[in-house]
Amino acid sequence: MQLDEILKRMETGEETTKTASAPGADDSQAALDAALDKTAAPAEPAPESPDAVATLMKTANELAATEKEAELAHSHLLGQAFADGAIAKFAQFDAQVRDAVPQTGQAQAPVNPLQKMAAEYNQGHDAALQQVHDTAAEEFLKGAEEVNLLVRHAAAQQQAQ
Repeated sequence: MQLDEILKRMETGEETTKTASAPGADDSQAALDAALDKTAAPAEPAPESPDAVATLMKTANELAATEKEAELAHSHLLGQAFADGAIAKFAQFDAQVRDAVPQTGQAQAPVNPLQKMAAEYNQGHDAALQQVHDTAAEEFLKGAEEVNLLVRHAAAQQQAQ
């Protein structure tokens, strides 16, 4: 008797309505105990043989190869998505550049967005360097003025002595 059959009988109430002294009740209880003991007892592992180890290694290698193929396919999909996104973004930049260039009868040299960005970077860089230079020059002049005051004060003290 299987555990499912026993539980099904218990649910439908076939043998549950009998008293404990009824002949079928002991059989059902014994069958239930036997099924529970069978499922609760751990199965004894088969003794290891070189074939079992080889089979396990072969299965592990096949699984690793399958996993590597899946990762490779996933990376290809990610690469394609990245490339598609980059191309779409470049198309947006191209459209912005075309819109920014005035539409005149003359053909003008196309503006390279990278050159434009490089020029803006250089202007910002030059402005920042100029500001650093100006600040350094101001601080140097303040320090030189304080040193001159200290030198004059020291000279005045020497003359007073």
